[in-house]
Parts: sequence; C-alpha cells; structure tokens
Amino acid sequence: RFKADKHYVGEDKNYHAEGNVEIIFLKKREGKDVFIYGNEVVYDKDWNHFVLSGQGKVIYKDLVIESVLLHYDNTKELFSTESGVSFSSEGFSGTARKLDYLMEQEKLHLQENVHLRLRPNLETSFPLIAQGKRLEYSRKSRQGMMDGGVRLFHGESRATASILRFDLSADEENIRTLVLKGKAKAFIRKEEKKNISSSRRPSPFSQSAMREVEAEEIELRAFVDFQKVQSVEASGNCSFKFVSSSGSFTHILAESVKFLFDQEGELKEFQALKKARMIDQEENSEERRLIEGDALIIKDKTDVLRVKGKGPYEARVASSDSEVFAEEIFIFLDNNNLEVKRGVKVILNSKKGEKKRIGLFSKEYPVLINAKEMRYFDEQKRFLFNGDIKAWQEKRILLAEEIVLYEETGKILSTGGVKSIFPHKPKDGEKEERVEISSDKMTFLPEQNLIFYEKRSSLKVKDIDVRAQSVSVYLSEEEGDMEKIIARGNVVIVRNLGEGRGEEAIYDPDKESVVLLGNPVLIDKDGGITRGDKLTFYLADDRILVENKARERSATVIKREK
Repeated sequence: RFKADKHYVGEDKNYHAEGNVEIIFLKKREGKDVFIYGNEVVYDKDWNHFVLSGQGKVIYKDLVIESVLLHYDNTKELFSTESGVSFSSEGFSGTARKLDYLMEQEKLHLQENVHLRLRPNLETSFPLIAQGKRLEYSRKSRQGMMDGGVRLFHGESRATASILRFDLSADEENIRTLVLKGKAKAFIRKEEKKNISSSRRPSPFSQSAMREVEAEEIELRAFVDFQKVQSVEASGNCSFKFVSSSGSFTHILAESVKFLFDQEGELKEFQALKKARMIDQEENSEERRLIEGDALIIKDKTDVLRVKGKGPYEARVASSDSEVFAEEIFIFLDNNNLEVKRGVKVILNSKKGEKKRIGLFSKEYPVLINAKEMRYFDEQKRFLFNGDIKAWQEKRILLAEEIVLYEETGKILSTGGVKSIFPHKPKDGEKEERVEISSDKMTFLPEQNLIFYEKRSSLKVKDIDVRAQSVSVYLSEEEGDMEKIIARGNVVIVRNLGEGRGEEAIYDPDKESVVLLGNPVLIDKDGGITRGDKLTFYLADDRILVENKARERSATVIKREK
C-alpha cells in the first residue's frame, strides 16, 4: 500500500514520494507489517532501499522510530540512521545519534549519546533513565547491554558504571535483572517507611533514606510476579552505606555482598564475604562499632548476625569501650546482645579521665580477658565469661571458671577456682613481691573499693600461707593498690616456724606484716603451743611477735634460726 501527495521519478532514476507519504509493507507473518511515514521518501524501482527525510517515522509492531534521515533496507529488513533518532515502545523509549534495527532478529543497536528510558512499574512514577555511548538490545530475549560511561537516573537516585546489562519482562514493562559492571557506583535516595507494623528490626537496606553503593559489579534482581527487588548482589571491593534521615548509618565493606528480600521488602538473608566489615554509628553520637570477620551472615529472617572468622582473620567486634575476638560471634540486632564462642579474647579499653575500676585492675591500662565462651547483655552492660578464664593487666591476673562483669560500674562476680595475683613492691623493698589469693567465689564492690573472696579462701605471700573463710582486699581509691588485706573466720597461718590459728588476720603490704587476732595460737614444728592476744608475723626478717595484754603486759619474739 502506498500513498503520497506527489510521486515522480527523479534524475537519480529513483522514485520520489513527497508530502504526507505513507507506505505499508504487508508481511506474510501476522503482526509484522511495516509502516513508513515521512515528508519525503526516495526508493529504488525494486522497492529494496528507502530513504526517509524530513520527519521520517517507522512503525513496526509497537516500536516507533523517528529521524530526520532514516534508511530502510527491505532485503535485510534493516532500519538505520546516523542523523539522530528517537524511538519508543510500550515499555521503553529513548534517543541516540546512530541506530540500526534488524526486524527479523528484533535487535536494536544504538551509538553515540544514547539515552534510554525504561518505565518499570516501581513504587514511584519516575522512569529509569540510562545514558551511555552504545546500546545493544534484543527484543526476542529482552536482554540489553549499554557501555561507554554508563549513567543511570531514577528520581533523585543515580548510578554510574562502565557497563550496564539488563533483562526485561515478557511485556518489557518490568525490569527482571539489572547489572552494573566496572567501578559501579550508586546513590539511592528513598523516603523511609513510617509506622512499620512488623516487630522485627527493619533492615538498613530497605528502610534507610540514603544508600551509597560501590563495587566492581552490582546486580539487582526483581520478583517474577511483581516489580520489587528480590536480591542485590555485589562483588569486588564492595561498599554499602545506609544512612537514615536522623544521621545514623551502617557501612558494610567486603569482597562480595548479597541481600535477599521477601515480597514485603523485609530482609530475608544477608551475607558479606572475605575481609567483611560493618561499621555502625548511632544518631547524635560519634561512637562507632566495628564488626569484622571473614564472613557476616544473616539467615532465615532472624535478627541474628553471625560473624565468622577464618585463619588469621578472627571475628571481631570493637568499640571505644572494648574489643571482642573469637572464631565466631553472634550479634542479636534487636537488642545488641552478643554471644561469642571458641577462642574468646576481650580487651576492655581504658579511657582518659575514667573514674571506674574493673576489680583488681588499674583504670589506667586496658584489661585483657581470655575464655571459652562469652555473652554480653547490652541493656545491663554486662559481660558473662565461661570456661578457663584468664583476665590480666600487666602482672595483675584473675583466673576463674565464670566471671560476670558490669561494664559501667566495674563490678565483678567470679566463681569456680578463683585465683588473683597482685604484684606488690613494699615501700622500703627493692624486690617486687607476688600476692596470691584463691577462693571459690570473688566479688568486687566498686563503691567500697573492696574485693571480697569467700569459701575456701587463701592468701599467699612470700613463704606464708593464710587460709580462712573469707578474704577482703581493700584498695586505694586512685591507683587501686592494696592498702590492706583482712582474712576472717577460722584463720590458719602456715609458715616454716609453725602454724598460727585465730579468727582474723590483717596483712599490711607496706610493713610486710601479718597480724593474727581472735585468741591467736602459735603451734611450733615440735607441737609447742604459744598463746597471746596478738601475733604479728614479720615477713621481711622471719620474726613472730607474741603480745599479751594482761596485767603485766609482755611480748615474746620468736625468730627462725638460719
């Protein structure tokens, strides 16, 4: 079918049609007719080659192509132009400098200053605009590829990459997959959801106001039945930063990252692999929490982040207050509690100007703790350590099977094979002494600067061994040094000169003396008994002073023979 205002044979021996030209190629295949419109159309006598000029337009199926100069090769079923073109269909539209369209293969090839507009059925009415140097798209497979400084725009969101690949749905109205490759970057702005009915903690990816993403490759995949993001995967130097409108943020870095969502947009699964890190910062705060491991994993819609270590890359959670290392750490995201297993190592950091002390340890230096397992309860700021525990600071050591430590107050409760080691240097002495205290249970009461040991308690210093029902260590307020130690209840002092028995023993670290009170008795090695109101053991020169407060006050000095 052919129609034009004017029709003639030109000097070039081609046919010329001018004014409201309309040419329809009726193809044998249903739905594949070609409609050509233009101000002027020039074609050969065999109807093989057509040139449309002025306002040329071609319609094939739902695809409309328009250009000031458009070529059509009927033998190859090819449309082409190098003079600028616009095109549109039900699902997409755009412009470019050059175009080739092969009808049989249904392949679209664009070059130079390519602009592509996709109209996905997203929650917003904004189209997705892609810009680049080249675009190849197959309408049969509904797969496309753009390269040459790719830029994407969707409302206030934007992205850049070297290459863009995408798959469209059968009707070309929805995006199935979208891949950005080659130094891919995306800045995504989205209004945060309000009044969320779910009791689960919303994922930062689905709820944050701003998302900044960088990777060598980023892939977004949508659900088949409707246009919502089902998964986001990235590989190669990945960086995901989620920023809320209040200013809090979560920053994830890894070699590969994957998010999987349900149809409501809630996080279903998450993993960050190889040298994975997560940095959290709350609103109105400069405090940050760092989470590191070989893998960070959330599974089965739980609120538990699993941090796995591998080889030299231990699982680690660090803040300004503490650092936690282990083979595996579980973080409960709804309440920030921790559960730590296998090879637990904890560093409790000291802070300048910090007033609190942690047990027998100085507030000036960090405290290191090893254990088999640990749990941390954020609301109470409480650590619970279990199994072969060793806590130390320089030469000060605490051993136990279980330790409960309150981070804010420094209070400590220890049970099971408790042993404390205090280094001490007497005022007049040159040699540092070692004081050991053991018991079944120990409590540090920070408000009293008191460490209280109970049940099968013992104190060892030099060659003297003091056993009692309880031992109390009184610390100085500033440095936490021992001021005195008092043992109470069925006190027994064992030494080379013999054995002393009483109800209370007071150890003075500076004087290096132990005073035994409460009807004290000294039993020598040969079974001889000496009684007094007060027995004083001098550790420096191995003397024992026996004092009586009867009418005639007396004192006896016993000294070990050398």
